[in-house]
Amino acid sequence: TVLSKRRRQGPLAVQRAFYPEDDVCHVYLLHPPGGVVGGDQLDIRIDLDSGSHALLTTPGATKFYLSAGETAIQHQVLNVADNAILEWLPQEIILFNNSKISSQTKITLGPQARLISWEIICLGRPAGDLPFEDGCARFLTTVENPQGRLLHDNLMLDAKSRVMTSPWGLNQNTALGVMLAYPGDTDLRDKVREVLHSSNLPVGVTLLNDLLVIRGMAAQAQDLRRVFIQVWETIRPLLLKREACPPRIWNT
Repeated sequence: TVLSKRRRQGPLAVQRAFYPEDDVCHVYLLHPPGGVVGGDQLDIRIDLDSGSHALLTTPGATKFYLSAGETAIQHQVLNVADNAILEWLPQEIILFNNSKISSQTKITLGPQARLISWEIICLGRPAGDLPFEDGCARFLTTVENPQGRLLHDNLMLDAKSRVMTSPWGLNQNTALGVMLAYPGDTDLRDKVREVLHSSNLPVGVTLLNDLLVIRGMAAQAQDLRRVFIQVWETIRPLLLKREACPPRIWNT
């Protein structure tokens, strides 16, 4: 798999591709400004040709800073062709106080395509005593294959809402996330349940139209990310026929 048709406008960049697994292309998507403010827009489009295999991540968290009124927008379009494999594993999104975000992710899967992806959201910076006390965010995720829509997930977050603190909501957890794997089956679901059973976090897994959906919350984003990595290490050999090969940028 090679990185081709690289088009760039604005700050997002890719310097080079890495090949720690010989034929699997590892790509780090860079955002040198380090943060996004109200009025900014990030557009990311990833196209995998038939038979290709790419793992994409980011070197650090994506930070959405306070807004003077305008909304920061993020659009992600991920197209996975027939018999291609995409691992979309960015590091967490941090929502700073008074930020306003609209994020949309559309994943289109071709016949025999395979996918592992995650999205982890951190509300404020608890470790730095910077809570998410005001602001709002919308995260819309859709997944489609040739048979139709597999997932339509519309998450609305309002810092003033009772959902942030109520036991039936986030229960004061400051990190939440969703992980997807396709195609899934009951055996894969049961393997994930074994991993989650020992996590001591409110994390669950469901199987929706062959799409495995793992949702979780945690007091710290790093704890949820650790569980998602454990799930990835477990299902990658089963789903992709490859042992886990963590991007080296995760260790820096």
